[in-house]
Amino acid sequence: MLSQRQRLLIAAVLIAAPLLWWGLVTPDQSEPSSAAGPVEQVDFFIRNAEITRWQDDGSIGQVLTTPLMRHYPAREEMHLSTPEVQMPRGDGGFYLLNADEGTLPDSQEQILLAGNVQLHDNPTAGPGALMTTDRMTLYPPRDYAHTDDPVQMLRGTDTTSAVGMDLFFDQQRIELLSNVKGEYHVQ
Repeated sequence: MLSQRQRLLIAAVLIAAPLLWWGLVTPDQSEPSSAAGPVEQVDFFIRNAEITRWQDDGSIGQVLTTPLMRHYPAREEMHLSTPEVQMPRGDGGFYLLNADEGTLPDSQEQILLAGNVQLHDNPTAGPGALMTTDRMTLYPPRDYAHTDDPVQMLRGTDTTSAVGMDLFFDQQRIELLSNVKGEYHVQ
């Protein structure tokens, strides 16, 4: 049989081992790092979202599609992954606008597009055009878009570049704001 002294020694060793381990562990090893800051909360997300804005006469005004839409209630906005917006032209053609990412505030008055923003003009007759920029704000209710960033436009072999642009979809009109340069080829 074990004496009381031996039992106390065994109990002390069994208790001392976890306490010693617990005291030697550094806080970095036992707790996850919070250096990245708090994680923003998403209250809902939608996969393969399609949002249609209708005109007053019942025709389609715009169709926004995105593979992933996440809503951030603290920011009061939705984040869009690779958004694509299709808008009809007055002549039966359509505009196709896409970007790497987008932001849609809860007010839905504008869509902020960023990263490789491309606007494809697809008329029913004549050559199409491509306009590219890094950032653009689309105002769906007003059929208007704006950017202060450099823009590049291609139509066939003709190119135009500028810094800043106002685009009026309903009038099919573009205003280039500054540093406009063009290269046009006579055919």
